[in-house]
Amino acid sequence: MAGARGAAAGRGTPSEHDHIVDDEVVSVVVRRSPRYGRFLFLGVVVGLVVAGILTAVAAATGDPGGPLTAGASGFLRVYGALAAVCVGVGLLVFGTLAIALDRMIGRRHRAEIAERATVLTDDLTSPVSDDPPRWGDEPERRP
Repeated sequence: MAGARGAAAGRGTPSEHDHIVDDEVVSVVVRRSPRYGRFLFLGVVVGLVVAGILTAVAAATGDPGGPLTAGASGFLRVYGALAAVCVGVGLLVFGTLAIALDRMIGRRHRAEIAERATVLTDDLTSPVSDDPPRWGDEPERRP
């Protein structure tokens, strides 16, 4: 069992210098939840894409004296205004979707058993001492 813990912790196989100090088994509840950051990021991306599509449609069907006829600066102003609105709507829609999924999926949970072991390792190649560091003994130098 100690070998599995050492390998699971990413340390490889335990050596003869490992000492298990504390071994604890706890019952925990595992609950699935959507990742809100990913939903919100997707809302931003979808909002930017929709703003680009709306700007392209407005450029194709725009009137001759409109803001899109001013060249690149007019195009960027229209895209920026539409992006601000579309990103806000995208955040609202995808945030609401994440909350709704959390309400539906959040009801499903299961009990699991978690094991935690505190392992101390004797490192004979570079032993640790309780002495204060040498740099703490140096007097302060002020110019």
